[in-house]
Amino acid sequence: MSQPKTKRRVGKFEMGRTIGEGTFAKVKFARNSETGEPVALKILDKEKVLKHKMAEQIKREVATMKRIKHPNVVRLYEVMGSKTKIFIVLEFVTGGELFDKIVNHGRMREDEARGYFHQLINAVDYCHSRGVFHRDLKPENLLLNANGNLKVSDFGLSALSQQVRVTTIKSSGLINRQLIPIMISVSFMASK
Repeated sequence: MSQPKTKRRVGKFEMGRTIGEGTFAKVKFARNSETGEPVALKILDKEKVLKHKMAEQIKREVATMKRIKHPNVVRLYEVMGSKTKIFIVLEFVTGGELFDKIVNHGRMREDEARGYFHQLINAVDYCHSRGVFHRDLKPENLLLNANGNLKVSDFGLSALSQQVRVTTIKSSGLINRQLIPIMISVSFMASK
């Protein structure tokens, strides 16, 4: 008689199969054990993140995604950590990349392309209104859900507007109010 296989858990999430793998992260299918909701669990190795000096990029990606709640953007649910790993819990999107759809099915009908473009413009407009700039929009970073709706993903190269950065710094109490005008003028002079 064989023992039942115990599922690996991270917090309230039961991990399943690997659904994607990159240089710095592995993405696994997971399920919220309380609600049954499927999620994507992005797992980063802290040692690799530090070795490749990617800590700021990861912090920026998380901070950016926390600001965004839009039907055409992959949703960030939570972030957890252990001694060796960072776990980013994301919306599970089942339809694959827009890139794969283009490769496998060729040129789209105009009305279908227009629908995706409309969804993309809505997502980008919303992000910009929240002071978020994606900076890496490409078909590989545009996912499709089960209903064929577009979802913008991968905010790793994103940037926050100067206004948002200053507001975030002020509200976090990281710097004295008197330093803000100096930082803004130095930043403005450096950009000229």
